[in-house]
Amino acid sequence: MNFSRLKNIEWKILVYVGILLIIGLIALYSASTSTEFDEFKKQIIWIVVGIPVLFFMTIVDYKTLARFSIWFYGIAILLLIAVLFTPRINGAKSWFVIGQATLQPAEFAKIAIILFLSSTVSSLRKKPRKGNK
Repeated sequence: MNFSRLKNIEWKILVYVGILLIIGLIALYSASTSTEFDEFKKQIIWIVVGIPVLFFMTIVDYKTLARFSIWFYGIAILLLIAVLFTPRINGAKSWFVIGQATLQPAEFAKIAIILFLSSTVSSLRKKPRKGNK
């Protein structure tokens, strides 16, 4: 982990993200008054979970992520297989229910695939081709 990366953050972008979060929360709050604010509470939980993940991913070196990309990809595939054995929610077997929250492993699989493919393509480019000198 490299905490010196925090000084290179584009703080304006974080301010804009914060403003968008507030606007979104206000809109969700006003739209969820009839449902006892269930969706609003879920959104707050995901924001509270997401902000530490954001800072953690900021200080982790991308080469470390690339090294473990095959593991992330494998876990994502296992989660996608496991979700086939979950009960249907709104007609789809694509969600894990964890307490009050639901989790869709396809969203994590998208990130895992991007990491894995970029790592694979990067490592292929580093290897010299046979026949070229």
